[in-house]
Amino acid sequence: MVVAAWAAAPRHCHFHISLFPWILLLIFHIPTPASAQLSLSSDFHPLLSSPPYSSPGVRLKLQPRGVRYLNQVAANILADQLPKMSLPNVEHILPGEQGYIMIKGLRLSRFRRAVYHNITTLPPNRISWNMRNFDLGLIGDLSGLVNVVVQFQLIEKNKNGSAHVSTLSCTTRIREFEVVNHNGGLFGLAVSVFKQGVSENFRNLLQTLICKKIRKYIDVDLNEKLAEVQAKSPLSEAIEANSLKMMRLNMGGNDHLEIVSLFSQNIAKYFFIDFRLREPPLCGYDQVELASSGEISFKGLGGTPFGPSLMSWQDRVYPIGKQTSMLELLISDFLPNSFFYQAYKQRLIHVHLSQSSPPEIARFLRASCDSSFCISDLVPQLSDQFPNSSFELTVSATRAPAVLFSEKNGGVISLNIGGVVAIYATQNAQKKQIGVLDIDVVADAKLTLQEHNVSGSVELTKFELNRRMGHIVISQTELSDISLLIARILENMINNMLSNGIPLPVPRVLKLHDIKISVLNRRLSIYTDIEMDEKGLSKLAARTIFNGQTFFGINQNSISSSSSHDAKVYQVDGSFARNRFERYPADVEAIIR
Repeated sequence: MVVAAWAAAPRHCHFHISLFPWILLLIFHIPTPASAQLSLSSDFHPLLSSPPYSSPGVRLKLQPRGVRYLNQVAANILADQLPKMSLPNVEHILPGEQGYIMIKGLRLSRFRRAVYHNITTLPPNRISWNMRNFDLGLIGDLSGLVNVVVQFQLIEKNKNGSAHVSTLSCTTRIREFEVVNHNGGLFGLAVSVFKQGVSENFRNLLQTLICKKIRKYIDVDLNEKLAEVQAKSPLSEAIEANSLKMMRLNMGGNDHLEIVSLFSQNIAKYFFIDFRLREPPLCGYDQVELASSGEISFKGLGGTPFGPSLMSWQDRVYPIGKQTSMLELLISDFLPNSFFYQAYKQRLIHVHLSQSSPPEIARFLRASCDSSFCISDLVPQLSDQFPNSSFELTVSATRAPAVLFSEKNGGVISLNIGGVVAIYATQNAQKKQIGVLDIDVVADAKLTLQEHNVSGSVELTKFELNRRMGHIVISQTELSDISLLIARILENMINNMLSNGIPLPVPRVLKLHDIKISVLNRRLSIYTDIEMDEKGLSKLAARTIFNGQTFFGINQNSISSSSSHDAKVYQVDGSFARNRFERYPADVEAIIR
């Protein structure tokens, strides 16, 4: 057997990466015991041989500026949603068997946001939400100031890997509450006589209900929503929402031969990215840390036999001027590598060129070509041995492509691709394999950030092409010529790999600004400021937290849109002497201090 080899001189190209700074709500991963053993495999690069499910693939840290910004966003959302809540009917039993008083149909008519609104985080996992001096206006001229203090903690991740929040305490204090009747007739006089009892009853009711509903929303409703959204998400959505994405590479050459895509355009919809928690969340002084899986797998089934390499905040390097960023991310190269491994196992990493390919490809794959460039121009003996034939080329990976992040030379992303090129000839309706070539390629991408784009260059640091077997003997010169074609095919493969992007694990309602990226050993370090889509968050809150039953249990749809004078006070069932008062409307004013 004749074996020929050809090594290419380094090749360079230039590319651009577009940043699409949007994501999903945060999603997390359920851990597998760290004792799982890693079996040696030729399906992936040996440098990826870290134990599976032992470390997180993504670390996220919200810094003090980010906490302060989210505090303002939360205040804005509350100011938008709280005026839409409704209040329950109020019933007060009159002393001396005089009957009882009921106030119906109360709802907010005015809301002034809290004078003081503050969210703070404390170690190890505690969050405090303090709101002071709400000014509430209700139908019936209810007004006043309310203080609310809620403490809750992020506890151990629950059994499905999602974050779980529970309240520790809640305190609501209404310092003074007074009900005043205006023009209520005989029954209004009764309200005025017993207003102290009514006021105290309503004050206690409000204080109790505010904290009761706040704790229910946190302990039950919020955790239900966290469990729903913190699951595996389609890779296509993650890429569309938020990813580092490279535009088409140009590796040189003046020909116009276009190679078909390595992956189907719809392949991403069959893969899911998993950001469920790997470690319990941690809170520092105005800091929050999350660590999640980041595995990308076919149909979300998992099973990647290797895991992320160890990474921690202690070994990161701060870029100049980014110590005050709102949000920091560490992203392991496990994310793209898990995707390529899963795609390889599904036999999705291949390129097939035939007469069914686009016309320029079909013309190229013919034995004779009078006015165009064809494969026999590269290997003349093909037209001699297989005249009037058409040819097919299949490029397939022999192991999963590897993506390695490295801080060498200021930071590079290395791509390692190993595969085979099979050549087929079809003559007289019969197809047979006539040659197989081995390829081994390493390409280094050097990154440079320019505003919201990342630019750089790619160098083929290794390009080996060897004849493995076949009916034709290919000379060194012919291998050299074939390498030009293979390099162009690899250009398309690298384009496709990088253009799929690296999903960033931040919610869809988050927009990133002033991004700084550092390529470190086996991880990307990203520092960024954030901007929330407050309108989108408010709509989400309306659909989840504030939907259906209102804050105090009354459906908003059941409350009429009448004016503030429509609030009624009724006496029902008069006295036990079976006397009945006539029902008189009365305007009610409640003053809260």
